[in-house]
Amino acid sequence: MAKEEKVVLEGTIVDILPDGQYKVEIEGGHQILGYTSGKMRRFNIRIVVGDTVTIETSPYDLNRGRITFRDSGTGGPPPPSTQGGGGRRPGRGGRSRSRRRR
Repeated sequence: MAKEEKVVLEGTIVDILPDGQYKVEIEGGHQILGYTSGKMRRFNIRIVVGDTVTIETSPYDLNRGRITFRDSGTGGPPPPSTQGGGGRRPGRGGRSRSRRRR
């Protein structure tokens, strides 16, 4: 018995939901509930609103799908968590303020 082929679609992230789920808008204005695939979760790939993604769905349920690839859609600045920052993080390395005196 052959496995059913997945339907591969391209869409844009519209909304971010809890637990790694997203609202994805595909051509024609339809919205699909998408969730991140295991590899994307494992390698900590972030998805933000406006990104173009590839989503694969089952031919039986076209309202849910697995997000398998992220393509930066807007070309704007990266999300705040990935910008260089530049400052030191408090409490990491270096001398502690409460040094013990001898």
